[in-house]
Amino acid sequence: MKQNRRRFIYTSCTGLISTLLSPKVLSTDLFHAQMRPDSKPWIELSQSAYLYNAAQISKMANGKPVVAVLKNNAYGLGDVQVAKILSPSAHIAAIAVVKDERALAIRAAGISKSILLMGDFDRALASTLVQQEITLSIFSKDSLKKVSALSQQSKKPIKVALYIDTGLGRMGIPYQEVPKIAQAIAENDRLSISQTFSTLTTPQDFAKEQIQRFEQIIKALDKAGISTGLKHLAPSYSILDLSASHQEAVRPGILLHGSFPGAKMQQAKQFPLQLSYRLKAPVIRLERLKTGDTIGFSRFYKVEKDEWIATLPIGWADGYNSGAENGAKVLLRGQLYPVVNVNASHANIALGAKTTMKVGDIATLIGPEQPEITPEGFGELVKGHNYLQINYKESISKQIYENF
Repeated sequence: MKQNRRRFIYTSCTGLISTLLSPKVLSTDLFHAQMRPDSKPWIELSQSAYLYNAAQISKMANGKPVVAVLKNNAYGLGDVQVAKILSPSAHIAAIAVVKDERALAIRAAGISKSILLMGDFDRALASTLVQQEITLSIFSKDSLKKVSALSQQSKKPIKVALYIDTGLGRMGIPYQEVPKIAQAIAENDRLSISQTFSTLTTPQDFAKEQIQRFEQIIKALDKAGISTGLKHLAPSYSILDLSASHQEAVRPGILLHGSFPGAKMQQAKQFPLQLSYRLKAPVIRLERLKTGDTIGFSRFYKVEKDEWIATLPIGWADGYNSGAENGAKVLLRGQLYPVVNVNASHANIALGAKTTMKVGDIATLIGPEQPEITPEGFGELVKGHNYLQINYKESISKQIYENF
């Protein structure tokens, strides 16, 4: 008997929606939802971990609010998804990004909190940025001209941020030139300074000098009657290392995701964080290679004794660091196995002479379950930095869980 077409559509959609709205999964990427278990990697995000981390970071800064830096698509974890998770938190004062299109994507997702664009903007998007109340950074004389011209065309006032270079050298108004540029902004009744910020270097002695420069500028602007809005200096490392950097708000990146910017930092015991994500992928191929067989274009891995090799559909083109083949491990059925090769699209895992694994089994490449597969553990095993393992491509689908 032929199935009624309407009934077929209803049953298919109901089944998919039922899966997506299961108690544990809060939201997912519809496009990849059906094929994810069979052929693609995915990222799982923990709502409770992110909210816990935001509270802990504020606690690190003696209760100061947090400007959440979600640059580079939140290190590949999904800026829109992470912004949605963090937005309800009373500890989050604003979201910060570097790319104009990402600021607009976050606003389009319904995020009402202040969004700071720390980088430049395309003139084609200028009016939309103003309409969507994105705070625009003024980081040079040229950017002042650009924003000033925009203000003459805009029907509404524009919120701007003074981005000061106190010595990092890569971005911002040279600190000696700030008073003149700030005065020009103050004289434009179409512009208002809602934030003032700078970025500190890691060496503490010079960071202290930067703080002094920043505070001297703020005093001079206050004396001139120029409002400077919310002031923030501290990236993740300075939040932990230099309390004088906390100012009126702190500006973490990697801390939000549950990782510390340095290896074995003592603050990790005082203010423990929760890893907020998992990177997973299914086994798509399982073969027993013979003694002497090799894997990869460069024959990177040579089989010393007959062993089973599993293939996962994720590689360096997806953002899984190629250094994984130098000692990283993945979790399969509760056991850790070594990564023996990473190419653009695949990673190979050595399972040993015998295995009960099957195609379709799920591997956790990064996650909180074992120390070896945390970002810190990954970095230690490959003798690199934990930042190596947060660089995933936007194409990897995301699932938001209430908790892990």
